[in-house]
Amino acid sequence: MMEGRKQPQRTCLGCRQVKDQSELIRFVRSPDGEILADLKGRLPGRGAYLCNSRQCLEAAVSRQQFSRAFRCECQPADVAGLADKVAQELLKHLANLLGMARKSASFVAGSNAVLDALTHRKSLSIIALAEDISPQIGEKIRRKAQRQNVLTTELFDKMELGRILGRAERSVVGLPDGKLADAFIGDLRRYKDISGEI
Repeated sequence: MMEGRKQPQRTCLGCRQVKDQSELIRFVRSPDGEILADLKGRLPGRGAYLCNSRQCLEAAVSRQQFSRAFRCECQPADVAGLADKVAQELLKHLANLLGMARKSASFVAGSNAVLDALTHRKSLSIIALAEDISPQIGEKIRRKAQRQNVLTTELFDKMELGRILGRAERSVVGLPDGKLADAFIGDLRRYKDISGEI
């Protein structure tokens, strides 16, 4: 039986730890010297890698590690600006994953439907609540989800959540156990890490 292919290893510019490439964020230098986040790993050019951490980003910027990695001068890097760009890209990816859930019909949307799924112990991995959900409904869902050990988060507003799901406004959506939910949870953790959210 063949072993799985080994992941390429890269060194984080901030903490200098060697990790699997898939665990790190790739950055490239544009022709005019701007540092760009390349979350999909598709942009051309030499790559530099960082842990998904503001701390590593701050260390890399303060020690001018990007210029060293690219072996030429880069535009001055702003930690907050770079972190925000990465966070926005991850947010887009989270929206795309919800869009994939819509296409495969593997989601539960609407407060009543999500509460019903939790009541009947249907296996949900994560519940995304709109940032402008009614506080009472949001708290009710959070309490019930916590009792079932289902992760909850707040993302987007009701209008945007509805648009992503191809419906009218939606205040909550749940993703069932599976690869798509696992990918969503992974990117959500990365988003929270880099954006500084707890």
